[in-house]
Amino acid sequence: MGGRGFTTALLLILIALACLAGMRRLERDRRFMARLRAARAFDPQSGLPLGSFSQDDQDSAAGLAQAGVVAIEGNRCYIVQSQLTMFRRKRTRVVLTGALTSALLAVLVAILILRR
Repeated sequence: MGGRGFTTALLLILIALACLAGMRRLERDRRFMARLRAARAFDPQSGLPLGSFSQDDQDSAAGLAQAGVVAIEGNRCYIVQSQLTMFRRKRTRVVLTGALTSALLAVLVAILILRR
């Protein structure tokens, strides 16, 4: 196995990959919500058919439905407006916490490198 340099590089790469995966998920959810807003899908009658979305969008719909911001009824998907404010607060908190955690990990790894 490699030395400390290899381990450090591996840790930095894992931190970057975790950040990219998180941001990819957030961006996918944001695009899905924008599509529902553009269609003005705010109730079951104006909801969009779930079958018209790609598999990634259907995964986003399932995750957002679990969070309570999107409802899926009768194979139609729409935004639950009463949950939007709370959802935005939670999402902002998650993004800020993730950014702070990854920054702290990067600083910790940099300190470990410089101490040698």
